[in-house]
Amino acid sequence: MDESLGTDMDVEQQLPVFIQCSSSNVVNDWKQKFEAGTLSITDFKEHWKIWVPHLLSPEPKSSCLDWSFDEDKVQKVLFDSLEEFICDGLPEEIFQKVSQMDNPPSVCGRVFKMGEPTYNCRECGMDATCVLCVDCFKKSTHRHHKYKMGTSNAGGCCDCGDVEAWKKEPYCDVHIIGTQKRHEAGSILPPDLAERARLTFSSVLRYAYQLLTTDYGPGIPLDLKVPPEDVLQITYSHNSDNFCTVLYNDEFHTFEHVINTLVRSLKCSQKDAIEFVTNIDREGRAAVKCSNFSHCEDLKGEIERFTSRHGNRPIKVAVVNSVVVAHQIYAMRLLTWLQKLLGYSESFRILFSEVSLEEKSPDLSIVEGILIKDSQLWKAARLHWHRLFISGMLMEYESKKSFARVFTKKYGAIMKDFIRDDHDHSFSVGSMAVQIYTVPTLAHYLIASEDVLFILLSTFIAECTRKLNKKKKLEFERNLPNAHFKRAQYILYDLRYLLGVPPDTWTPELRQGFLHGLNFLLDLLSYMQGMDEVTRQIGQHMEYEPEWESAFNLHIKLAPVITLFLQWCGTDKEILVKAYRATMRQLCADESLDLGQLGEVREVGDHSVACLHYDVSTQPVSIHLPLSRFLAGLYIHLDKFGLSFNSPDLISDKILRLTPEQLIEPVLRTQVMI
Repeated sequence: MDESLGTDMDVEQQLPVFIQCSSSNVVNDWKQKFEAGTLSITDFKEHWKIWVPHLLSPEPKSSCLDWSFDEDKVQKVLFDSLEEFICDGLPEEIFQKVSQMDNPPSVCGRVFKMGEPTYNCRECGMDATCVLCVDCFKKSTHRHHKYKMGTSNAGGCCDCGDVEAWKKEPYCDVHIIGTQKRHEAGSILPPDLAERARLTFSSVLRYAYQLLTTDYGPGIPLDLKVPPEDVLQITYSHNSDNFCTVLYNDEFHTFEHVINTLVRSLKCSQKDAIEFVTNIDREGRAAVKCSNFSHCEDLKGEIERFTSRHGNRPIKVAVVNSVVVAHQIYAMRLLTWLQKLLGYSESFRILFSEVSLEEKSPDLSIVEGILIKDSQLWKAARLHWHRLFISGMLMEYESKKSFARVFTKKYGAIMKDFIRDDHDHSFSVGSMAVQIYTVPTLAHYLIASEDVLFILLSTFIAECTRKLNKKKKLEFERNLPNAHFKRAQYILYDLRYLLGVPPDTWTPELRQGFLHGLNFLLDLLSYMQGMDEVTRQIGQHMEYEPEWESAFNLHIKLAPVITLFLQWCGTDKEILVKAYRATMRQLCADESLDLGQLGEVREVGDHSVACLHYDVSTQPVSIHLPLSRFLAGLYIHLDKFGLSFNSPDLISDKILRLTPEQLIEPVLRTQVMI
């Protein structure tokens, strides 16, 4: 007889009953505490801290490329137990009944995976971001229209059923049936089932948030440690010195550099190194070695040394306890499991939204916490949270509205983290702006109630101020990096989403919010008015061409935003008048125009006129005149409301008023130079 078998039998005899048997005993324990009103996240963690390391810890000295677990036991012990507790019976039957009450839903909300095909109807979509999944497209009238097929970058969802995403035909043949079977929100689930689901959702979210957002290094969270005297420690005491060396993805080190580093450090084949690097790029991180702490720490130092040569910063490497790795694997799976559960019922999604937004002092809500810490997560963890929020909070309007308020409140912090991050925008939680800011009624609400235009523009201007010269004009230098400023320009896309649909009716709050944002836009345009001035070179060629590309790219990305602001101004007389006055005020404050300069009389034929003297062949001229262009755009709308240049509504004693000659002077200089 093998001695190891005898040892296992001894351990088995020492384990508590619920460890030896199915998960039904722990479920009964949870039910008893639930009925007594004492069930908390601690009770769930007591179960997880035993079984998660036991089932999901990587084996020491095993290959990190072919981890395998007992999936049947993982499902039975770690997931079926949660479902049995929520349902207080057979999960399949309960979930089927709940799903039938909400079947079919009126909104699709399918979350796209990377590379999944999407369809945009050019005739009916409100904009290019409104897309359908394959199933909805094939069952809709849009398949007979002009459409564009594309692939998703992950993170978006199907807009079938969202009436604000389509000019007409918002439903496919399946989801239009859901509009005829609407239920009162929250009235589907029995109270006890809803309360058990709420407790489970809260515990799962707090656990996942804790494991995925905190850097524990080689340590283990105190509330997930098994005391040494606990008999259950026997089950994996032989793995107490089991750690993983984990490499994280960045955008500074090339594939080839990291592959060569792994070949030298791990003494592995080129093929294995390529597979490691592919996993790191796809998931955002990957364990490359499982061994004792000393070995993993030495490997970490070696990798950092190789990748920091030639003045490069070292690639991020961490030594993580295998117990923490196991809990993080489980936390990611829990988010996927939760996303599946939310697909059963609208009531589940409403519960999830309430739990995610619930603040438990001194902790932030789950949504706020993830929005703030998103840039600290690796790719796969980010995408799991993003997909969960999309499927759980963006299908019902009120939940989407609540999420939008929190998102807008934290927008500045989100974008500042993104600007200093090195991951693509599609992997940032900031990319979720397209899901909420493209909804017209929601955009109008945020402008009126949450001052969203001010928040976005002030965030962008904060980055612009770093590029201002002594004249308070934007200035870009060829030898200085502009990567942060380029990333900040994603804010301009979010402004386009917000302003995509002008309002039919203006309220005092909407006017106030819009004008507040407009004033900040005019500040930005004043930084650009007259920037990159050039003087004609005489006598010798220019040795170095000035840096002009950044200014042009900024103009190109800002132009659609300016057009949308002008469209909004043209829909309301009060807004138009105040915008005109504010623009005139900014032009008067522009130092490039000498307001005290007297005109010189020039005669041509029978005409004489006082002209402002300026020699474009010897004095600096700029082609960047956004303030002048903005005023011209406003002027086009004056006739719509019976206004003209000399209308009393446009004249104010509080601001200086430029003459027509002074207004056209900067434009005339550029025209003459060209």
